[in-house]
Amino acid sequence: MEKDSKLHAGHWQRVRDRALATDTAKFTDKEMLELTLQYIFTRGDVNEIASRLLAEFKSYAKVLNASKSELMKIKGIGETVAEKIVLLPKIINFYNVSNAKLETNFITCPQHCVQLAKSFLSGLTFERLYMFCINKTGKLIKEIVLGEGEDACVKLSVNEIVLRANDSKASLVVFAHNHPSGKVLPSLEDINFTKRVCQVLYFSGIDVVEHVIIGKNDDYYSFAQSGLIEKFINDVKKL
Repeated sequence: MEKDSKLHAGHWQRVRDRALATDTAKFTDKEMLELTLQYIFTRGDVNEIASRLLAEFKSYAKVLNASKSELMKIKGIGETVAEKIVLLPKIINFYNVSNAKLETNFITCPQHCVQLAKSFLSGLTFERLYMFCINKTGKLIKEIVLGEGEDACVKLSVNEIVLRANDSKASLVVFAHNHPSGKVLPSLEDINFTKRVCQVLYFSGIDVVEHVIIGKNDDYYSFAQSGLIEKFINDVKKL
């Protein structure tokens, strides 16, 4: 037993040393999951549990995206461990948002909007809608969560959005939300929401410059790059 304990400790140390010394992008899903589980389990061999998790969920990302009840079906995963795994994507997202606030200076092109959206929405397993308020020089003033959960865009009052944008002293706004399912094409509700806010904010003197939908594996949909933002603004100018 003591020999096994030393063997496990040595393996953990080797994994940690390798993570510190190299780019973890070169890790396999199994190696990264073992490294992650070391911070959750205070003792014992995580190799077997990592194998069981990957056998069930197939990838590191799908393990972290699993629900508490799904995780608890795996041998060796109790309620506390399942909760810690479920919290990991939220911790990662908080880091990404905090980091984005440090790095974001000016939004000057659609690609900047896409990168901003990815920074704020990566790691979330539920839908969230942001409005990014930007001044006339392109500086990000404030980010506002407008909705969470299924069909977040549909549940919003456009008048409330206009009020919040005006309160922030924004000249421009960028909308961004995620599709946790991974499909980035906008729904009819997404299109109608974007058209509506473009028109109402235009009459309030605020331009919508982008609405980005973030999916999985770096996929995204840009309303600006697809030409829809320009079309919506041109339509309202004709009124």
